[in-house]
Amino acid sequence: MKEYFKRNSPIFYIGIFTVVLFLAIIFAGSSTPTQAPSLEKVSDEELYTNQNPIIGDKNARVTIVEFSDYNCPACVSVNPILKSTVENNPGKIRLIVRHLPLPIKGHETSKDAAIAATAADKFGKFKEMHNELYKLEDKGRDNLINTAVSLGINKEEFIKALDSEEVKQIVEEDMSAAEKLNLRGTPSIFINGRIYFR
Repeated sequence: MKEYFKRNSPIFYIGIFTVVLFLAIIFAGSSTPTQAPSLEKVSDEELYTNQNPIIGDKNARVTIVEFSDYNCPACVSVNPILKSTVENNPGKIRLIVRHLPLPIKGHETSKDAAIAATAADKFGKFKEMHNELYKLEDKGRDNLINTAVSLGINKEEFIKALDSEEVKQIVEEDMSAAEKLNLRGTPSIFINGRIYFR
């Protein structure tokens, strides 16, 4: 029995996440007064800035903020769930992505990938780059550049953005915000200011 759960843990992980996300969104989007969950609410200023990319309707009532790492297996599994949640609820949900590249073995290219996603945002291609990076096994510099080019971004302009201090600073600010929020793992997900998953 123990071996069965160990073998199928990713399935249970995704299932539990889906149920929690679904219930949290129902609560967050409710127009009638509901008893708040016993979770401390974090201010918008602590959670995101106007520099952070938004997937979905920027005026949506439900805001999901995800701190993620492109080399995190759990983030890879959760991404299609978040993607379909936003797409299946047009105008109701917005996803704000922040980066928390983990300083652990196997995640050596996580920060470079986060910088590449942020650079792609400068060309209006964050969502596309974000989804492609989860599929990309080798996140070396050449592959990051080639992925951007495949999305229609000019190579020279992308390299310029990739190497810019402005883009790198946005990722540093994400990491700093995660540290202030005492986040140590990914994905860490907030819905309307309350953390539901980490």
